[in-house]
This record gives sequence, structure tokens and C-alpha cells, in this order.
Amino acid sequence: MKIVWSEEVDAVLSVGYFMGPSGIRNWALSKNQAIAAIEKLEHMGVAILGGDVLVLTEPRYDYSYDNWNCEQQLGESKTEFVRRSAEIARNYIENYKLYNVKCFFELAPDIRPPLRLGKDRDLEGFDDPSPL
Repeated sequence: MKIVWSEEVDAVLSVGYFMGPSGIRNWALSKNQAIAAIEKLEHMGVAILGGDVLVLTEPRYDYSYDNWNCEQQLGESKTEFVRRSAEIARNYIENYKLYNVKCFFELAPDIRPPLRLGKDRDLEGFDDPSPL
């Protein structure tokens, strides 16, 4: 299978059901699997940008169109963002209720490399054409 997020993140999420055959390159996680994945991703320093709720309608998973998101706030450190995003994801999943339906969750981890400001560069990898 091709890598979806990164080898490390895929190893965490792959405890769930891979939805690739349905055209979705991610995993459907049960409530317990999602909570455990959030804990592992937080420990790895990976923020969770959001997620979607899926319902099992045999034989496939469909989006319920319920979801959450979390963006890094201005001035918020990566560590603070990871902690806060994990808390938001955990709270959403723990409190989510949809009666008479088996729910699953899809997580969207933040695997972007951190942006670094430097003396000769605006953002790492992008030359700043303006003189200093």
C-alpha cells in the first residue's frame, strides 16, 4: 500500500479500516481506536487538523457531514497546538452521539514540516526577493 500521510502516522491510523477501495485514502476508526490514535499522535508531536464522522452503511462507509477542525492560532507554539488539537479531537469524539447508527471517525493529521524564519529567507525553502 502506498503511504497516505507518513510511515509513522500511517502505522498509527492503520489499526482502522482502510477506505481505499471506496476511493478514500484514509482509515475509518472506531471511537476507541480514534481516541488511542489521538493519544499516539499527540505523543509523536503531530497535531490533528480535524476529522469527519462516518457511518457504516453495509458494505461501505458514508460521511455523515458532521466534522470538526482546528487551526493553529497566531503566536501559538507547535507544542501548544498539538496539545490543543488533541484535546479538541478527543472531546469531539468522546461527546459525539448519533443514535441507532455505528459511527466511525476519520482523522486529518498535520504532517506539514514546521515553517522556519531565517535571516536570508522568509520561509524555509522560499527565497525572499526583498532586500533586508
